[in-house]
Amino acid sequence: MVSSAITPKRTIAVLIGVAVIAVAAFAVVRSGVFEPETVQGAIPGPGSSSPSASASASPSASPAPEPSASPTTPEQIKAKNIADAKARLVKYYETTAQVANNGYTDWADKLLPFWGNPDIWGPTGDAFEQLATEGRYTTGSAEVVKSEVTDYKPNDNGFESVSLEACVDFSDVKNFDKGGNVIARQAGAPSRYMFSYLIRHQGPDTAWTVNTETPHPEKAC
Repeated sequence: MVSSAITPKRTIAVLIGVAVIAVAAFAVVRSGVFEPETVQGAIPGPGSSSPSASASASPSASPAPEPSASPTTPEQIKAKNIADAKARLVKYYETTAQVANNGYTDWADKLLPFWGNPDIWGPTGDAFEQLATEGRYTTGSAEVVKSEVTDYKPNDNGFESVSLEACVDFSDVKNFDKGGNVIARQAGAPSRYMFSYLIRHQGPDTAWTVNTETPHPEKAC
């Protein structure tokens, strides 16, 4: 995600830099997850590595906790669905940032599973394809600072939906052109503001998807 701000025309590039989706062909980038300047989630830098797992558990290690029981009551199911939808939004921004940090070359493989509406994958995919062709990339990652539920719709067939108002911070995202030159954010463009999301479950045992995304750059957070 390059500049972390999103403008009416530059929203194409974001969730990450480029961060997002349907305001205009490049509105996708708007969220940083769709705006080259607003990408979220950076790829680990040189020298970073994941701790290696030990081949066998230590004799003194505590036994793994028993898995919690699956939710059964309507309230338990609702609570789990809301938690899963929020987690999916965070993962969406992380993945978008990885894609943008990697020059958008693998956007389809990485991001198509997150999109549940052609109004999102159409313009966003076109924007990312153009950014990849131009050799653009980002560093840094956008952060979902907080998200609040504004609506929840249960569904007996597994198509529940969760509406969220999310505060996203793109201040850590920088956008670059093919030559490695920083692409400055537009003067006055905010780096932290609100987004509205509709996250929908696509049936039993399937992933949650982003079905609508609306940036509100006029709403600081």
